Amino acid sequence: MEIGWLSLLPIVLAIILAFTIKDVFISLLTGIIVSGIILDVKNKSLSLGFNSIYKVFQDDYAAKSILFCLIIGGFVYVIEASGGVHGMVEYLTKKKQVVKSQRGVQLITYFIGILMFIDATSSVVISGVAARPLFDYFHVSREKLAYITDSTSSPVAWLVPFNSAGAFLIAMISAQVSAGTLDVDPMNTIIATIPFQLYGIVSILIVGVVIFLDKDGIKENKTVNNKSTKIVYDGNYTPKIKNILVPIILLVGLIVGIMIVTGDGSTGIYIGVIMTLILTGIYYVVQGVTDLKTYSEWVIKGMSNYLGVTMILTLAFAFSNLVSELGTGAYIASISGSINPIFIPAMVFVLGAIMSFATGTSGGTVGILIPIVFPMAVSLQVAIPVVLGAIISGGLFGDHCSPISDSTILSSMIAEVQVMDHVTTQMPYALIAATISCVGFLILGVVI
Repeated sequence: MEIGWLSLLPIVLAIILAFTIKDVFISLLTGIIVSGIILDVKNKSLSLGFNSIYKVFQDDYAAKSILFCLIIGGFVYVIEASGGVHGMVEYLTKKKQVVKSQRGVQLITYFIGILMFIDATSSVVISGVAARPLFDYFHVSREKLAYITDSTSSPVAWLVPFNSAGAFLIAMISAQVSAGTLDVDPMNTIIATIPFQLYGIVSILIVGVVIFLDKDGIKENKTVNNKSTKIVYDGNYTPKIKNILVPIILLVGLIVGIMIVTGDGSTGIYIGVIMTLILTGIYYVVQGVTDLKTYSEWVIKGMSNYLGVTMILTLAFAFSNLVSELGTGAYIASISGSINPIFIPAMVFVLGAIMSFATGTSGGTVGILIPIVFPMAVSLQVAIPVVLGAIISGGLFGDHCSPISDSTILSSMIAEVQVMDHVTTQMPYALIAATISCVGFLILGVVI
């Protein structure tokens, strides 16, 4: 049985449901069931869809990401319960008056997102955790927090070649060199690609424009939630900025340090956040902020708060694996057909955008398209840096907008907003960036 166009059915159904009923859990579960049925019929098997859920935990990256989300839930809760969040808000607003306005808190979040170029995931977490209480204090919507963190994290991570994304691109380009498709230096090629990552560059610029021009900010669907500025457990905890500052410094330092030592981004993030949680507990106990029993209660309570989002992330990974088995990405690429070399960059961008929106992954899209597009680009004499920039740009668009994207889910989780609220508020800006990028790639196809 040839799957062909049927590989698109689960994705289209899941996306339609996500935008109509606005329930990502049900949408993903439906996509998993339909994907499983198609694969069961093809392979004459049973329950491939449901089995894909537990198989997520057999993948190191997915398992680490899921556990990371739970642990981050504990981390966020303990810095709130310790009085650290309240202390930071008082210090930056009342004592030092560093942050004086809605625009000021947005700019701080924006700059943190740009500076945290080592990894997209850690960028979302660190900028989101640090800024969320200030967003609440100045009554800026949580949806805007999710937008700023999401729109700076992945674009910056792909633009900077000296991180995990850069290592991934080096591996992919090196494979093409080994195959004889290219005769280039991988690092030089990646550096040459930077100015052609149009979607990422435009997205980052649009965030800055939105911060300065959008007076009221992105509207939220519900009232601002100020619970993050309140002490969670009973007790006389004095608000102190060091109770959030020390844990965040630990988190950044440990993640970066472990990534440098191991050369593995997912390992650095996973181990770094566990060690941060342990060391933060020791720091609080030594200070007399709490005792070990209460601290462990905080951690467990925080993890339980993030259980729902963790389940959504698990289903997103399972659905992504099933989409890969269905060969959806390869099918979309195969039906693109031949095209005039002038239109190759724009075509690749649109193709990547469709694939990444359908699959929810920028890395997966880049991984699929490079071996397909590079030989075509070489034969048609289209500049490789431009084509690679189009591939990355297309991958970023779907990674931003897709309700099944892990970065979309994580940004929503850290901001504590519904996934579909984040998607619908971010979509207009993403579409503007995509339109500008598409026009740009059309122009590049003519002039380069």
